[in-house]
Amino acid sequence: MPAQPASRVPDEAQQPPDEPLWCKHCDTDQHLSVDSIQSHYPPLPNVVDVTYECNACRYSYEHTASIQRVALVLNRPGVTPGVLQFGGQFLHCGEPMKTQSHELRRIQCLLALGPRPSEQLYETCINTRILGCHCGFRMEIPD
Repeated sequence: MPAQPASRVPDEAQQPPDEPLWCKHCDTDQHLSVDSIQSHYPPLPNVVDVTYECNACRYSYEHTASIQRVALVLNRPGVTPGVLQFGGQFLHCGEPMKTQSHELRRIQCLLALGPRPSEQLYETCINTRILGCHCGFRMEIPD
């Protein structure tokens, strides 16, 4: 008589597939830049959710991958353009960006429901953070 029920699936079967970071359009990984690395849910050892883009054809991808596969792209020599989001941090020039100020932004638009657009202007307010890098690069994100 087995010690485990027959319906139990081994832990290895619960692991998501470990796909390489790859551009299916260009059929290469040579032009990739990583945009975002997030914790996988539910948490798995050495597994993250990654978003990346091919700089040659501008296709974007998002899937689960091992940290080793992500490191193959991140550890290439040269400067990676743009901002990398790693968990709650934004990195530019290889270092975390720091909050420089907070702003309240207003967004206004006409409501277009039905055949006749409304003449009334609707408005919403959004709190934002302005992040800066030591090189002078700045960006604004919703808070």
